[in-house]
Amino acid sequence: MKILFIRHGETTDNLRHVYAGVTDSSLTSHGVLQTARLATHLGTTIPPITHIFSSPLSRARRTAEAIYEEQKRVRVAQHRSKNAEEREKGKDSTSDIPETAASSSTSTDHVKEDSELVEYDEEEAGESIVFKIDADLIEQDFGSYEGETFLTTTPKKNLKKRKRSDSVGSGVGITESSPASGSGGDSKKRKGDDDIRTGPTTDVEMTAGEEGPLTGSTDTPLMAAAAPLPEEEEEEEEEFREMETPASIKARADSFVRRYIIPLLPGTPTLLPPSLASSTATTSNDQDSPLETSSPVVAIVSHGMLLSWLWKSFVSLFPPTSVLATTPVVQKGWYQGKHPGWGNTGYLVVQVLPKGVVSKDGMTVVIEGVNEKAHLVGLKRTGGGVGSEKWDDKQTKLDGFFGKKGG
Repeated sequence: MKILFIRHGETTDNLRHVYAGVTDSSLTSHGVLQTARLATHLGTTIPPITHIFSSPLSRARRTAEAIYEEQKRVRVAQHRSKNAEEREKGKDSTSDIPETAASSSTSTDHVKEDSELVEYDEEEAGESIVFKIDADLIEQDFGSYEGETFLTTTPKKNLKKRKRSDSVGSGVGITESSPASGSGGDSKKRKGDDDIRTGPTTDVEMTAGEEGPLTGSTDTPLMAAAAPLPEEEEEEEEEFREMETPASIKARADSFVRRYIIPLLPGTPTLLPPSLASSTATTSNDQDSPLETSSPVVAIVSHGMLLSWLWKSFVSLFPPTSVLATTPVVQKGWYQGKHPGWGNTGYLVVQVLPKGVVSKDGMTVVIEGVNEKAHLVGLKRTGGGVGSEKWDDKQTKLDGFFGKKGG
């Protein structure tokens, strides 16, 4: 079994350096070229992909669709090539037959083979690939920080600005904050205190190797001073929306691994954390479960933060000594327990070997590539700002346009 953990192509918000978790940020023109390169690369270097899973956000879905379309094209080409070889073998086998008989036989075979080529099209090829959009693969929700730049804005800095504007601009004082609860505390409005308002504070937890806020917040009650807020300013205030907590992201990652990855593994995991074992008994009876295949090749297209949690969930199924890496991966600086990262269209690929191939105690995971981006070598951004703009489905490919002009 082979699994590819793939990040989507470049987006407009990637270039703006802003938090865009659940925001449906569009691919740039350059991002579309990246996905095309990735799809072609996987079609020539990876065995035929049997399962494709994608986040519903368009930047991941379009990346997954590019892979899906290329996989269909490759299957049709391979089918036609196989038929052509069989046709040549048929010609060779009739070379010793009398001319009249041979000509009659080969003409019939040709009609049959040609009809087979027409019948096996990309639609039929697509039926051999499981393609699912799954909500558990969506990126972390950054709450009210969606759309804010992560180059200069962090939750704590933003919090200070909120406190300062509330206390100085409106004459509101700040009381002692409530203890952090992880999911946010409740601020109760006391009877008779008509001017009590609440403002958010945020505790930030960072995950190794990642940038950005990862946890929720606690509420801090703000007591009213003598002068109440003007009505017009009160209307302009935006309700603070908390970020998705690490527990929530982990639960989604575990859910996906439990429903789709474990059923495809070539054996029973040596380790099975409670969060991944709760529903495995009923997975095989699920109508949406993946099709069975002898040696599945799975492509998971998602987002940087979610892929990190997905990787943690996946490797938790195996003892650390069962997770190995190839020499090229080690030479790149990989070590046991290192937190992987993903560039745009970068992918991590692993091979899961059955019990007995490497170890008699259980399955073995071999990391074959981390943040692989060989498909981007030589790819240059289109000049004039075009490459950085939002991709337009109606725009003409520049290479095709200039090719026709020059011809």
